[in-house]
Amino acid sequence: MRSPSSDLKKYEADRKLTLMIVDDEEQILKMLARLFRRDYRVVTANGGQEGLKTFDEERPELVLSDQRMAGMTGIEMLKQIAEKEPGTARILITGYSDIDAVIEAVNHKLLDRYVTKPWDNDELIEIVKEGAARYLKNAGIRPRGERIYF
Repeated sequence: MRSPSSDLKKYEADRKLTLMIVDDEEQILKMLARLFRRDYRVVTANGGQEGLKTFDEERPELVLSDQRMAGMTGIEMLKQIAEKEPGTARILITGYSDIDAVIEAVNHKLLDRYVTKPWDNDELIEIVKEGAARYLKNAGIRPRGERIYF
């Protein structure tokens, strides 16, 4: 069985997936962008409203968002993204105090996965890779070199 990482590496030979990172804290945006820029085309947005605008402009395959942001929560933004483009992989970073809202959002399929603060970078990388692999599979995109059997 192939790992999500191997599927992603094969796909990246052709094109990198776009990962949109949304947070209202500039330092976290920069840190997360550095963490993912080698494996993804990274775009960032400062808050939910900017995230929706950036989503419309960039149409990223993956969205990684903080939950608690001024003006609009991550779940509110991800709900609108899910309505526009249900196939987008949606991952939320949240604190324990928001866990009930997160569980409800998962049950309503507004997000695919969530990570609690403080997060482990290696775990977050794997969760995003899983989201990328799921996106590729659901979109019917096979990594280059994969054979079709009848």
